[in-house]
Amino acid sequence: MVMAGVVQGRDVVQTALAGHRAATAALLDVDFTGLDTAELLTLQSAREQLARTEAMIDHRIQAALMAQATPHEIGGKSFKDVLATRMRISTKEAARRVAAAAALGPRYAIGGEVLDPLFPACAAALGAGAINTDHITIIRDTVAKVEKYVSTAELGQIESDLVAAATRDTPETLKAAADKLLYLLNQDGDSPDVAAHLRGLRIGTQDADGLVHVQGWLDPETAAYLTTVTGVWGAPGLNNPADPEPVHNPTPNPLDDPPDEVARETDTPDTSQAPDASEASAAPAGADVEAAEPEPEASKADAPYEQAPAQQAEQAQQAAADRDTRTQAQRNHDALKVALREVLMSKRLGRHGGLPVTVVVSTTLAELEAGAGIAVTGAGLRMPMNDLIRLASHSFHYLTVYKRHTAEPLYLARTKRLATTAQRLLLYNRDRGCTRPGCTAAADRCEVHHARADWQHGGHTDAPDLALGCGPDNRLVGLGWTTTIDPDTGRIHWHPPPLMNTGQDTLNHHFHPEELLISPEETDDG
Repeated sequence: MVMAGVVQGRDVVQTALAGHRAATAALLDVDFTGLDTAELLTLQSAREQLARTEAMIDHRIQAALMAQATPHEIGGKSFKDVLATRMRISTKEAARRVAAAAALGPRYAIGGEVLDPLFPACAAALGAGAINTDHITIIRDTVAKVEKYVSTAELGQIESDLVAAATRDTPETLKAAADKLLYLLNQDGDSPDVAAHLRGLRIGTQDADGLVHVQGWLDPETAAYLTTVTGVWGAPGLNNPADPEPVHNPTPNPLDDPPDEVARETDTPDTSQAPDASEASAAPAGADVEAAEPEPEASKADAPYEQAPAQQAEQAQQAAADRDTRTQAQRNHDALKVALREVLMSKRLGRHGGLPVTVVVSTTLAELEAGAGIAVTGAGLRMPMNDLIRLASHSFHYLTVYKRHTAEPLYLARTKRLATTAQRLLLYNRDRGCTRPGCTAAADRCEVHHARADWQHGGHTDAPDLALGCGPDNRLVGLGWTTTIDPDTGRIHWHPPPLMNTGQDTLNHHFHPEELLISPEETDDG
């Protein structure tokens, strides 16, 4: 079906865009305090309606772009990548816009015929400014859930009914109506295993305090493992990082089998008080009877009391528990940390990205000497110096120290004889992650990229000529992207193809935010 009212022509677009810019500029210069309350509220409503209509225009533009070209022809990995790079928006927002354009924008047949959107009622209401993006998200999610229960015609009717409700009420009320509809259509519930479907952990990004938010659902088996670990290693007094004399394992450990001698003592009757008749009869006649008499009680009291190791351990654990001020949640956290550390120390995880699976950390010499500052892990996480020192005490990680503000490595702990491993360690800590601007893939998700000259063009596999790049960005070289290396800093510059070039920065500062805070004069300091 051809959409009505479609107007073609570059002149129409340019004229409308110029008028829009002029109107926006005029509104920016207005002093709105000259309007009374009723006028301001009316203006807000009008602006809200226009913003909704503007969103529909953007969806139509994006839909036309997706019908006309591929992301690779533009020089991007995907349309999400194209939007995020050109508009400098988050990848999450870029993905939302691409999905919205696919659902609400017009579709185009092979012959060029313009077809209705996948959600025509939503598109029409958004274009009229009657509903907003929150309404549409709820409607799309609901339709996706009910499409396995109803026919295509019924889906269209459900969309229309929900749109009608959205034009009258808030997204919160629409959500309640949609949930009621889902219940009426599927009162017996979903048949698939809910635990298997919902299981998952979302590990968020690190905030300014260095903390990472984790949320999700565990299936029963995983929950059983975790609660067992936290029940043992999360007991009061155990694995307390703030304790100067920490206790790491409980005594007795409920996960250990009892020693053989303890088991025998438990199962065997106590006969220590009854003298053995054979021993008594075996005493020779004339033997010194006084030597066989029991030791006086006074001498026993004067002898030093020796505790069994198990008793000493139990008392030490109780003392640690008395000092422990952590909450149960904090003890669970510390128990999980110990469990993960034990897994890493087992060296059973093999290799990842050309390196043994372990923790790679980099810092500067000045920060290490001062015992203050922030180190950076191979996963892009910031680590305070006191945490780094505690982590290094376990002696199974890689630590690289650099000269201040340069890519010159001063010290590489546990340097391997294999050049590839040593090079990867240097790149982990020099680049910290993908070097393409805007990419947030940390070093442990990256590959080695020939930055100066590609291997097929005679490039050398030498550390100064290499850089880190995630898999998708590594393949951008075939789409017109080029890379160069700054001879002074060793930093990698990514140069986009013409259609992706907006004059943007060619360096990725995501893993080097300090570069935005350092003046050029400071970079020359030793």
